[in-house]
Amino acid sequence: MTETSASSKSDPIAAGASRGVLTRAFPWIVLAIVLVMTIMPIFSLIAGSFSLSRLPNDFSFENLGLANFYAVWVEQRIDKVLWTTLIYVAGSTIFGVSVAVILAWLVERSDMPGKMWIYAGVPLAIAVPGILHSITWVLLMSPRSGFINRGWMYLWDTKVPLFDIYTMSGLIFAEGLRLVPVAFLMLVPLLRSMDPALEEAAATNGAGPLRATRRVTLMLMLPGLAAITIFQAITALENFEIPGILGLPVGLHVFSTRVFNIIDNVGTIPAFGQANAAALFYLVIALITSFFYIRLVRHSERYAVITGKGYTPRQVRLRGWRYVALSGALLFLFLTIVLPFLVMLYVSLINYMRQPSWEAVQSFSFQHYEKVFNQPRAQKVLWNTIYMTLLTATAVTVLSFIIAYIIVRTRFVARYALDMLSFLPHSIPGIVLGLALFWLLLQFDIMTGASTFGSIYALVFGFTVLFIAYGVRAMSTALIQIHADLEDAAKLCGAPPWRVATRVFVPLLLPTIVGIWIYCALLSVRFISLPLILSQGGDNEVLGVMIWYLWDNGNISSVGAIGVGLMLFMFCLALVLRFVGFGRQRNVGAAI
Repeated sequence: MTETSASSKSDPIAAGASRGVLTRAFPWIVLAIVLVMTIMPIFSLIAGSFSLSRLPNDFSFENLGLANFYAVWVEQRIDKVLWTTLIYVAGSTIFGVSVAVILAWLVERSDMPGKMWIYAGVPLAIAVPGILHSITWVLLMSPRSGFINRGWMYLWDTKVPLFDIYTMSGLIFAEGLRLVPVAFLMLVPLLRSMDPALEEAAATNGAGPLRATRRVTLMLMLPGLAAITIFQAITALENFEIPGILGLPVGLHVFSTRVFNIIDNVGTIPAFGQANAAALFYLVIALITSFFYIRLVRHSERYAVITGKGYTPRQVRLRGWRYVALSGALLFLFLTIVLPFLVMLYVSLINYMRQPSWEAVQSFSFQHYEKVFNQPRAQKVLWNTIYMTLLTATAVTVLSFIIAYIIVRTRFVARYALDMLSFLPHSIPGIVLGLALFWLLLQFDIMTGASTFGSIYALVFGFTVLFIAYGVRAMSTALIQIHADLEDAAKLCGAPPWRVATRVFVPLLLPTIVGIWIYCALLSVRFISLPLILSQGGDNEVLGVMIWYLWDNGNISSVGAIGVGLMLFMFCLALVLRFVGFGRQRNVGAAI
């Protein structure tokens, strides 16, 4: 009886000790996982760039050299791509941020009518995948077959197109429009939270509305605007879809398309080592740009413009320009949301490619929808996309909560290193990460006998690495807003960590959790650069890759049919995201 009593008393002590060891070890385990997720792909990219083996599965540390760097820099002169990339990134960023500043100012600081609809509509442009956005402009502005250009040449009896989308100007225009929604979401809270006292002081001293805006509002916004501009420059540098559709056909390369082109030459063995050497320089540029972004954001407290006083943002009266401003805002919504959907719908319903006309409308049919969605390939791809999206969004959300909790709520000695490591993947372009994982997963399978390469789980792992920075930033900001007393009270009542998470944090963080999940789902469907590198046929082919190859093979109507269905689905996700999750501005800014 005495022995039984003693053992029952010692068991809780032993259990408590084991839980204590696990609690202390758990942050180190998470750090090790994040370290593997972020550093190992970069290491494989570096090792592959020195590999002299023709194929990644022949890699050996005994066969290393500088031949790939010589081929890329001396023979192919990839440094020339640096100039075109600089023009493309700078031009699209300036154009996109400028449009976003105007829209955000009109919504927050002017008396423009219909502001609520513009505020609700601009974020919906996120739902249009970049590949469909760029295909839309090809169908409209291709110099020989674009609907608008052909109509222009017929109307004015000329052979000169109105605008050639296959130019640097076309790339800047298309990418700039695509950058606007995210920049708008970041700028709105910046303008909304700015104390108008200085603007009112400028008005008292005789400054007109435009001068006060230029000399006061923009100057106060400058630090935040600089951070947003650098962020958007990183985004433009990483994006592949626009330059891939508009630049590759005419040999107009930026770094992302040049890396892809090296391994996508038809009829020759892909030069994987050379692609790694080029991607390594691409990665260095992205890392340097991200360094300046992090440094600027970390010192943001120096530029605080919010006081403790209550205030109402000052509204500028536009007078006769009110409806002109509204027309401009509606034009943006038409170009980025309505027009792509209408173009995809039109090409999906016509029998063959021809100019829009009443005769074409009369021939509308759903034959292309039946043809596409009755194919076993399409059904397999659709299931792959849904499965990959569910796993990716869930993995990012759970991992983001764990990392953010360790960073915000614990005194873990390496929490700042964990914070930096979790942000590092944002600096890795999708095409570069895809190439790095190509090498890493092949070597992993050779050493372990596993079959991760070519599986859907390779895409899930890649997207989880790619999106973790978004999730951790949003979750960290939300956790900071929850007082530690709630967690402490649950612990004092004997609740284990998992119960604290499910009964305290999940209900309070639900909008953020839903927002992160849907936002990552949107991104995993939108991104095609990483799946293009890792896709190995039907087992892990997703919709973005299918659309790319259908377009490359000239199946435009099939692209339209898939595009319409995909855009409707994405619009529904974006609406839920807008009103349930990141519709709350504090979470939007953190997520982006």
